[in-house]
Amino acid sequence: MSHIIRKKIIFATGNEGKMKEIRMVLSDMDVEIVSLKEAGINKEIVENGSTFAENAIIKAKTIMEETGMITLADDSGLEIDYLNREPGIYSARYLGEDTPYSEKNKIIMERMQGVPDEKRTARFVCAIAAAFPDGTILTTEETVEGKIGYAEKGENGFGYDPIFYLPEFECTTAELSSALKNKISHRGKALSKMKAELISTGKLNQYKILIVSDSHRQNKNLYRVIEKEKPLDLLIHCGDMESDAFALSAMAECPVEVVGGNNDLFYRYEKERVFDLGKHRVYLTHGHRHGVYYSNEKLKEAGCKVGADIVISGHTHVPSIKYDNKLTLLNPGSITYPRQEGKRPSYIMMEIDRRGETHFTIKFS
Repeated sequence: MSHIIRKKIIFATGNEGKMKEIRMVLSDMDVEIVSLKEAGINKEIVENGSTFAENAIIKAKTIMEETGMITLADDSGLEIDYLNREPGIYSARYLGEDTPYSEKNKIIMERMQGVPDEKRTARFVCAIAAAFPDGTILTTEETVEGKIGYAEKGENGFGYDPIFYLPEFECTTAELSSALKNKISHRGKALSKMKAELISTGKLNQYKILIVSDSHRQNKNLYRVIEKEKPLDLLIHCGDMESDAFALSAMAECPVEVVGGNNDLFYRYEKERVFDLGKHRVYLTHGHRHGVYYSNEKLKEAGCKVGADIVISGHTHVPSIKYDNKLTLLNPGSITYPRQEGKRPSYIMMEIDRRGETHFTIKFS
């Protein structure tokens, strides 16, 4: 038994220190967080916003539009009151994008030389944006107040952390434990607020699933359908694929569940699979061993035996959606060799909405 869908979210950064912090804060969410590098994305983003929030939105939207995937992005920086809130939104590019932070920190300390304690006030600001394929944008913003210290201290941080002093804790943010830093830092607080937003909207509970069958190695039409329906959270193939599931997963850019059909003689696919999708339990099989050409009775018995409320099969090359008491029986027909009247290649789209309600649609290509 397995829960097979896990949302993948891109966080639009290549900063490994930042990714470590992000993963710690979001560790209790059942999602996979990947960086730009891990997602194989190398795209230059022009951050021409006038605020932290505008820049975060620009980054999140750019990558979401490039990939079709949910994307989070942040824009954060240091504001020093004595320096007219420099470096502000230019924190990453301050004194040159390739200038090491050790050098940036040294120059800031020199500019602050002789400035009394009461005028050394500063804050870290972080804005986080989430961009969704349906056009929805969410933003959160948080700050942490402190002062510019008199020397670099600490190694548990990055960027300007070693010079940002927290009077309440009598140390810099680079001297805090990771757990405490994530709790009180600007990014940690903004991430926690974004996590709450993502949960409350229910958007991470929405899934888009493509169900196909009987492609018989002729994948041209299948690939067209995949491109049309992407992004997908899961692809289910009911057997007689006669080809490699790994290649299909790479093409669909999502997990693939596949069972073996009567023609999958050279592939060691399981004959049946049982897994959970949201609040549903699914029984997946090709159907030839259950005599689906003649009746669904044996198929229904097999589904009930494992406690399934959704039973998915293929083999007949005829699409259908049937409801029988508490069972939903799905057959996507054939994506390659249809046999129903009109003989149009068919498939089923299964969508789970933010309330957890499930919707099925037979489609033709």
